[in-house]
Amino acid sequence: MLELAVAVALMVGTWAALRGGFRGLRGFQLAGFDLNALGLAVVAVAAAMYFWGVLFGLALMVAVVIHEFGHVAAFRVCGHADARFRLVPLMGGVAISSQQPASANHALFITLMGPAICLAPMVLCFALFNVLSQTESIVGLELANFLYVQGLVLGALNFFNLLPLWPLDGGKIAQRLVFTFAPDMTRTVSMGMMVLAVALCVLSRSFFLLFFVLMSWPGLVQSEQLLRAQRGMTKRTAWLALAAYLATTACFFLAGAPMLMGFF
Repeated sequence: MLELAVAVALMVGTWAALRGGFRGLRGFQLAGFDLNALGLAVVAVAAAMYFWGVLFGLALMVAVVIHEFGHVAAFRVCGHADARFRLVPLMGGVAISSQQPASANHALFITLMGPAICLAPMVLCFALFNVLSQTESIVGLELANFLYVQGLVLGALNFFNLLPLWPLDGGKIAQRLVFTFAPDMTRTVSMGMMVLAVALCVLSRSFFLLFFVLMSWPGLVQSEQLLRAQRGMTKRTAWLALAAYLATTACFFLAGAPMLMGFF
């Protein structure tokens, strides 16, 4: 019951943080929906299920959809009514808006809310697993198994995404915090995060991920220009953002630890 109460509290908190972000200009909309996006989504789900199995592949795509919608909802809260996302086969998803965030506060909020929106459904999955695992129904037990896997995937995926590596969300958050606290160190830290990401891809022989890391180089260059063009963040706000980032990352690590340990 405690986990259910925590899940409800997190859902209420998420709704409060993203109020207005779940709505378009005229109620709830699937902004940017088109046949190309649908085709990409179908291929993305099929690829995930083919490479990682039906259960894990489906859980992975559900996690990606929730994560990307967190970015979209945050974009809309910040006034980007055109925000939308697309699923990309074997890559995950990408949130899209025709405009860049006007301030560093907005940019960091949009970046962090992709992972943060997953906290409530992650805890809810584990809470419902504990309830359904006590049943003798085969259907109930199968659903409990899926919910457990879904909770693990939400935890592990978002913990990985929050690592301070470029171009992950964690790398973007780290870059903004460094720019606030020590702007002269921004380029050095940004390059260090990308070099570390490249090294990890090579050591793990993840050459597919290496391709996407290398492709993010233009984005890294543009990000430094954007940092200087946006309204800055106060150090007080940056400390609060750092605390939120660390707390969110720790929660995902604790939840996803069983799956994360399987990769080592």
